[in-house]
Amino acid sequence: MALAVATATICATVIVARASVPAPVLTSARIEHRGPTLELHFGFSGSAPRFHLSTHGSELWIELGRTRVAIPPRPLFGYESAPIMSVRAIQSDSGSRIVVEVTGGTDYAIARLRDRNEIVLRVAATGADPNIAAPIIVHNTPRRPAPPVARQVVYAPAENPRSVPPIPPAAPVPVALNEDNRQPGHFLVMIDPGHGGYDPGTESSAGTAEKTLALQIATRLKAALEARGIRAEMTRSSDVFISLAERTRIANSASADLFVSIHLNSSPNTETTGIEVYYLNNTTDRATIRLARMENGGGDGYGAPDASNLNYILTDLRQNYKASEAASLAKMIDAQTVADLDSGLGMNVNALGAKMGPFYVLVGAHMPAVLVECGFMSNPAEAARLESPSYQDLLARGIATSVADYFDADMAAGNL
Repeated sequence: MALAVATATICATVIVARASVPAPVLTSARIEHRGPTLELHFGFSGSAPRFHLSTHGSELWIELGRTRVAIPPRPLFGYESAPIMSVRAIQSDSGSRIVVEVTGGTDYAIARLRDRNEIVLRVAATGADPNIAAPIIVHNTPRRPAPPVARQVVYAPAENPRSVPPIPPAAPVPVALNEDNRQPGHFLVMIDPGHGGYDPGTESSAGTAEKTLALQIATRLKAALEARGIRAEMTRSSDVFISLAERTRIANSASADLFVSIHLNSSPNTETTGIEVYYLNNTTDRATIRLARMENGGGDGYGAPDASNLNYILTDLRQNYKASEAASLAKMIDAQTVADLDSGLGMNVNALGAKMGPFYVLVGAHMPAVLVECGFMSNPAEAARLESPSYQDLLARGIATSVADYFDADMAAGNL
């Protein structure tokens, strides 16, 4: 995936002496302008710590357990610009907190880059950067662009740098996006191959059924997750019909941590290609409503509600459902999968984005749930690629990498 082109770069860096203590130390901060997006880089001595991200009104709080602050309280004063109003570094008894105040509707993405000992936060006005998460998630892809050349303003420490007293050991805060901080091998992903049995789904011009490719991709995804130490099960492992309501019931009964439904897309425009990922919510977008009607079916045995009942369910779920976690995962999958395909095949795959939609197969899930439309079977060339085992492997690996990053708290995305 091509990343946003930097049109201007202003960089302010704060560097002070690193304390030689076991706990991580927040040693630097800088801000870069990348087109419509502001990118904050926070550097650490040693490995960047895990973070817990939360929102408080117009503020993003990044909690860093057992981490010492060795930068000024307002490290970027004079270099902040909309939508970022201020950046503060706060020391506490159990660690530290970075508070980023924003103005107006704002999208954000944050990641821990372990290979660079950094935590990176990207912020943009709502909708200004549709791929705001991609440059962070794909920091290890060989196709990523080099960092922009930036003018740096270095603040030298005083002759006797301010020492920060050691912080007593404390239990780390829960990692972002996960409530119980379990080890990766304890997580369970329920993979749902779409359609099946007497419900073939859409078909390619060559006669290949969606249900067949969905099962093949899901099987490869299961293997890719297990290779990363993540348990995975499938709602179906053969060509059988399962109602939409039963699919999430299976996930709930298994106490799954994530629900990932695999589907293939179709469009009246046979030129349309690309990957898109959906999470549950209502929408007025006509293309999404059309797709939801296709996936929701309506034949006997589906148990799909009528429009008024579905709208009622969605209205209620908006208050209780883990929409932010699902939206974050959807953005990660869309960006990572396309990047893996681009770098693996040397071609440009369309990233159609993470979107909300009224998909009944996601209704009732007790865990974050997403629906991945892996490509368009209505496009003959893309349909042929989707039948390729190597293409399916790249798809599966991209989704699996996103899920692993999600569980490892290396990445989060959302909006204010």
